[in-house]
Amino acid sequence: MVLPENVMGVVSAGEDAEGRAGKAAETHCGARPVPERLQSPDLHAHPELPADPTGMACALPKQGAPVLCALVTGATGGIGRELCAELARDHGTLAIVGRSRERLDELAKHLSERYDVDVRVFVADFAQPGAIDVLVAQVRAANLQVETLVNNAGFGYDAPFAESSLERQRALVQTNDVALMELCHAFAPDMAARGHGGILNVASVAGFVPGPYMSTYYASKAFVQSFSSALHMELRPHGVHVTALCPGPVRTPFWDNADAGETALARLTISAPRVARAAVRALACNRLLCCPGVLAKAIVFGSRLVPRTWAAAAAASLQKPKE
Repeated sequence: MVLPENVMGVVSAGEDAEGRAGKAAETHCGARPVPERLQSPDLHAHPELPADPTGMACALPKQGAPVLCALVTGATGGIGRELCAELARDHGTLAIVGRSRERLDELAKHLSERYDVDVRVFVADFAQPGAIDVLVAQVRAANLQVETLVNNAGFGYDAPFAESSLERQRALVQTNDVALMELCHAFAPDMAARGHGGILNVASVAGFVPGPYMSTYYASKAFVQSFSSALHMELRPHGVHVTALCPGPVRTPFWDNADAGETALARLTISAPRVARAAVRALACNRLLCCPGVLAKAIVFGSRLVPRTWAAAAAASLQKPKE
């Protein structure tokens, strides 16, 4: 079956090898949503730093005026790391967020040396209640103004639902959905008031189909995709770009972390750098969806044609853990 070149605003990374996609994005999309290496002229009073219920507060020195930055959650591995590298080309300051101080410091050193960018490190565990309030207060106390928000933090859980850990299921929903929604709520109003900004929410093609054996994860990505599409329409009149990144299987440590490294689906993966390049271009063009690769496009397009029962059965055959 031959797929349309651009289904519902979906962007492919297929042109990466020829190097033509970057020029096309600049030609047809106009200016990127993020000014390059600028300081914000807006001076806002920042709220006092609240008590830190997670015990992971990050003390950072204030600067004279708010500095525009790109904030990336889940920054230390896979797609997040590659998105940091792509964003470092256009931003003078990056704020990277993750759970491991050691890995964040290593990434910050790498980005600073390679791209001559100022990198601020924030340690947070989004599965913990109150973690987002603490992070937002820390970012504001550091005189950072989020111009580009990348919600990449998340994890999967591969297990029959009835046999799964409820604690881990709760942590998944808190990290994948609640934290993403709270970060958008924290920073989107300022972007709308300024008349520019960008939000990239990392969803998945899993959000378009039911996912037996990873039911909560698939459902969490359906929320991200639907929420981002609605936010895209609400913020577009205010000059704020919102894109949902919906890749297919990507070669990252995600699969091993989800105990799904040996599934058939894990073997149908594409590279994280390819996904990151497509995502940044799509956000610059304010695309509703970005689904890099032919497989991702086929899943999204086919999900609208195939009965839900068939889609669920196909996902179950791919996702079922080996005996």
